[in-house]
Amino acid sequence: MGRRKVEELFDKYAEGYSSGPFAPSRYDTSRAAMSFADDITWHFMLKYLPKDRSVRILDAGGGDGYWTERLIALGYHNIVLSDLSQGMLEQAKKKLAKVTTDHDIAFAKSDIADMKEFQSCLFDYVFSQYDAVSYCLEPWSAMKELARVAKPQSYVIVSLDTKFRRVSELIEAGLVDEAEKLLTTSISYDFDWPQYNLTWEELAGYFEAACLEVVEVVGAPVFMHQVKAETLEKLEKDAETRQRLLKMELDHCTNRSLVNFAGHLQMVGRKRKSK
Repeated sequence: MGRRKVEELFDKYAEGYSSGPFAPSRYDTSRAAMSFADDITWHFMLKYLPKDRSVRILDAGGGDGYWTERLIALGYHNIVLSDLSQGMLEQAKKKLAKVTTDHDIAFAKSDIADMKEFQSCLFDYVFSQYDAVSYCLEPWSAMKELARVAKPQSYVIVSLDTKFRRVSELIEAGLVDEAEKLLTTSISYDFDWPQYNLTWEELAGYFEAACLEVVEVVGAPVFMHQVKAETLEKLEKDAETRQRLLKMELDHCTNRSLVNFAGHLQMVGRKRKSK
């Protein structure tokens, strides 16, 4: 599937991206535990976020601006949000127009695997959360581009769906042929278009090839996505219980023996100094 098709699909679903299911799923066995995935992802974004609120940040494949909005709330104001889909960019503009604080947010229509709009070593902090690196179908190219536009010694953070977690989902859905293919091709079809699902070792290889030192490997989440959705929903209603569950995740989500079976794979890299 070419870039144009990806763009058309995200344009189609852009308006309802945050308000409900993103797109019709091909099977209903996925247990994403998204609220925990969000909290874990945010925890590690904050851990490596520069303290200087004036730093230049790239939100690559930023969709409707979910993460950019959270950064603005913390006082960061020099942010570029890029996305391949003009429809998603329009949704982001609407959302962020409601933010009352002063900010300088730029929007760029850009292909994460070929960000020719941006010069090298431009950004102090670069991130791409939730699957843009997967959907471009060239994760190796995307990682090289994300590293290229980052300044030396700055952090680059990426997340995408893990490979092994999806194998059991496909088997549960009766899609054994697809599970077998995923293990050999790293490609699955959660919706009606392909995406790359990687192990942390495979993603680390792309980081290293892009001159990024792997700093942290995170599963988001490693436990909660294995709990039935209805059970987890009941547990989350009690604030104290939810905090205990989140603590369990944060205490164990960097255990690399667990990460390959997590709901999402998040990796933190640091760009090496030029020789």
